[in-house]
Amino acid sequence: MKQSKLLFWAFLAMTLSLSLLAQDDPVGWKFYPYKDPGSQIVFPKDEGRHIGVPNMEWWYSVMHLRGETSGDRYAVLVTHFNNQIRLFTVTNLDKKVHTSGATMGLLNSSFGRLDLTHRTKYGKDIFRTKKDEKGKLIPFEYEIQTHHDKMNLSVQLKSQKRPMMVAGDGYIAVGTSGHTWYYSLTNLAVSGVLEHQGLKEKVTGIGWMDHQWGPFVISPFELGRTFETYEWFCVQLENGMELMISNIYDRDYHLPMTEDYGAVELLYSNGEGRHTERREFKRTGYWRDPVSGHTMSMGWELKVPELNVDIKLTPDLVDQMVQLPMNGSFWEGSVSVTGTIDGVAVKGKAFGELLHRFEKPEVEISTLKSTWKRNETLTLDWKVKNPDDGNPLNFSVSLVQNGVETLLKQDMRVAQFSAKLESILGAQSASKFTLKVRAYSVDKTIKGETETSVLKLIL
Repeated sequence: MKQSKLLFWAFLAMTLSLSLLAQDDPVGWKFYPYKDPGSQIVFPKDEGRHIGVPNMEWWYSVMHLRGETSGDRYAVLVTHFNNQIRLFTVTNLDKKVHTSGATMGLLNSSFGRLDLTHRTKYGKDIFRTKKDEKGKLIPFEYEIQTHHDKMNLSVQLKSQKRPMMVAGDGYIAVGTSGHTWYYSLTNLAVSGVLEHQGLKEKVTGIGWMDHQWGPFVISPFELGRTFETYEWFCVQLENGMELMISNIYDRDYHLPMTEDYGAVELLYSNGEGRHTERREFKRTGYWRDPVSGHTMSMGWELKVPELNVDIKLTPDLVDQMVQLPMNGSFWEGSVSVTGTIDGVAVKGKAFGELLHRFEKPEVEISTLKSTWKRNETLTLDWKVKNPDDGNPLNFSVSLVQNGVETLLKQDMRVAQFSAKLESILGAQSASKFTLKVRAYSVDKTIKGETETSVLKLIL
């Protein structure tokens, strides 16, 4: 009997607790502690610092803001790394001014909750969960203060959606580079004050936060092909849907279509999510940064047939580089999105993060015999020594005689050209000639070429 009473009172207490939570939190998730049923991640504990394993950890936030005074659109990045690096960039999209601020300092991040301070030579940054007047954490509400030279940001962020557990459980492989715990807050209402280019004004907009930690290693600093690389996008649509897109390149610059090498997360307006690695991702253009010399993809199309997704992503400004020393600079910037989902037109904003760099193609021609007759058929084969799945190349072949180059064929997708010599040399041909092969990207930004040795014509 005594045990039955204890069970009754325990059940009653649990029921009352859930009832109170429901009264305080009509959406059913804005409370601490919070745990998604499919994940081991617990809030607020896992919003704080993690140790105990070989560890990489960062707290990432991006914002699309509009100035109250100027009416200008701003794109803002703030990221803190557990290796003491702090990134802060501001882009005025209307004035086309991009300012990058990266520095190192003394990071102090708490365990059990998000309460981060980062002291740099520019001041004290904070990134923390807000508290009420009694000092109690306010679930899924945050404040950020960041400073760099003459840039200053002070904003409040309030999540409008439950946390997204990436891949469903919040734990993913990063190619062969390790594993990471990973959650995102995909829809944050943002308000506060931004100072940039001498103007200090109130701003409002939307934001996205990521938190990753675990035994994995990636880096924008190049050491040959030591690190796997990636292209990543967070998309916020005006209809309340969000997407996360990731493409991870292996060390041979292949893009395996497996769950370890990227996926698409689609979060509906009601908070329900879908995950798939089956995607068609096309790069429609490329851009070479004149400062670092790095070339990144710059224009993208995504199709996900099983989710009825067909969208186009266009950079709002090409020059949105995060400037880092030791040739570590990478592209991180604002992107506009248009397209359809389930046949309905959609549009919105995104941020892209591009750590994959494209190389000039190195073309190698197979050996040809040195002497030819006019009635022979010449077959030219070649290969690209450094192929990249993210840059499907086109090829052209030209004839060079007496220093004059004549295009024979272009926009080929196969690495072979075959023709009768008499049809390409012409009646008044020289006794010596060469053939030149060019490889180029879809927009001809990335190009490489090579030429055969001198070939002799037997008259």
